[in-house]
Amino acid sequence: MRTHLLYPQLRESYPVAVRAKGSHVYDADGKAYLDGCSGAIVVNLGHGVPEIAEAVRAQLDELTFVTRLQFTSPPAERLAAELTGSAPGDLDHVFFTNSGSEAMEAAVRLALQYWQERGQQDRTVFVSRESSYHGATLGAMGLTGHPARRRAVRALLPDWPKSAPANCYSCPFGLTRATCRLDCARSVEEVIMAAGPGRVAAVVIEPVVGASGGAVPAPDGYLREVADICARHGVLLIADEVITGLGRTGRWFGCDAEDVVPDLLVLGKGLSAGYAPLGAVLLGDRVYDAILSGSGQFPLGHTYAANPLSTAVGLAVLRYVREHDLPARARELGPVLAAGLRDVLAARGIAADVRGRGLLLAVDFTPPGPPHPAMLPGITAAEMVRAARDVGLMLYPAGTTPVPGAVMVAPPLTITRAELDELIELFAAALDLLCPRLPNPCLERSRS
Repeated sequence: MRTHLLYPQLRESYPVAVRAKGSHVYDADGKAYLDGCSGAIVVNLGHGVPEIAEAVRAQLDELTFVTRLQFTSPPAERLAAELTGSAPGDLDHVFFTNSGSEAMEAAVRLALQYWQERGQQDRTVFVSRESSYHGATLGAMGLTGHPARRRAVRALLPDWPKSAPANCYSCPFGLTRATCRLDCARSVEEVIMAAGPGRVAAVVIEPVVGASGGAVPAPDGYLREVADICARHGVLLIADEVITGLGRTGRWFGCDAEDVVPDLLVLGKGLSAGYAPLGAVLLGDRVYDAILSGSGQFPLGHTYAANPLSTAVGLAVLRYVREHDLPARARELGPVLAAGLRDVLAARGIAADVRGRGLLLAVDFTPPGPPHPAMLPGITAAEMVRAARDVGLMLYPAGTTPVPGAVMVAPPLTITRAELDELIELFAAALDLLCPRLPNPCLERSRS
């Protein structure tokens, strides 16, 4: 089909999606695809949820737009109250945006303003991690440790330092889960000290690294240690929960796993579950009170920020998540899905790492440890995504290596047990497309 749209791969032809329901998307030819990655890990409630559609229709009849420079609105106020009521600690204030990238940009702005209000204008350095992704805007890209995504705009990006990844599958310190000493957390402190603690504004982390690493959970104790390091040096902690927030990992927020309360918490994706553009940054009292008692202003605005239609969607989504206890559902089904994926891999003699939290999972075909020039390539993310699409399964590529070898498996939190079985069968069928002969040639490719 001839198109006037600009797509990621200009030479590739994309199927035309025409409808979707539950965990399935249907193209113009009638082919069904099981949405094994919730689109871009966003459609947490599944497609075509009647309660969300009704909320949109009702709001269309009432009010679709006002600018926050002139008005507030009932859905924005209700969403702010219910969202902060679900958040940990004193995260009692919220600024709404149109996306997770914009929310991360706002978090950077808020952190800088906090220190300016405190009279510490030298605190302008942000510490993040290698193998991370924090958004597509320039400020968010400055935090991102993803070389391929940074390359085209590198000349415009701030030169902010990066700490080591927290990845037990491919530990940068050569350790294993059994010998872990949380050197990855101490790397954060070393970077703070090298930059100068009096110059660091904030540390930014994903509780579980998303598509840049492939559902990489930090070792136990990492989040708490990083929070303690920030407190020790008076540095703000920003949690990027664009992917992990609102139930995806089996908890309301990824930081809840270690009872960590960040100073700023960034949301997107699951906040509207794909039904409208919406992001948010939650502020703790420390940040809010400094601004309130100082200038009393936050001069950042977006035309559609806190618009009634999107916030009405967010409110309906939040209530749906709560009423159906979707965090518990992710906590229950995640281990079932992980076990099924491990079974189909083992049955084919394929060595791969299945990891993640809740229904935020990934399968990593990359051999562990540093790459070796003589190493045969394993299954690549691009190969697996293509094969999965051929059999009717949507997966999401992940990783920051030159040839990424991980795929995200993150279906809607509403997926049924029958659909979970279907997902596992389709994953097996995709593997069989890549490795059709026995003994399986993927065995040597993935173990080499």
